[in-house]
Amino acid sequence: MKKVTREVKSEGKVVDTVEVPVYENIPEAVKAQTEVKCLAAINKTVSNDLCNAARAAKVRPSSANAQLGRLAKTDPEVQKEIEALVAKHLAKMAA
Repeated sequence: MKKVTREVKSEGKVVDTVEVPVYENIPEAVKAQTEVKCLAAINKTVSNDLCNAARAAKVRPSSANAQLGRLAKTDPEVQKEIEALVAKHLAKMAA
């Protein structure tokens, strides 16, 4: 196990620092924290990751490129139109 120093922030300002253990493997973490605490941490992380991904999908603005990419995956006509536009502009650039 190694330790890293992390900044503790409040309202964007550093208010403290703490030493945080970084475990090299699961058995080392279980030995230091108990199996119950490790399982709780894993479950919390999985839950947070899923909630963050769902939130991002609903509230983050999506770029035009990302929107076109999603449309192209679901609509072959859009894919063809994008390919035609790209070919047209590549030809202009090459000239």
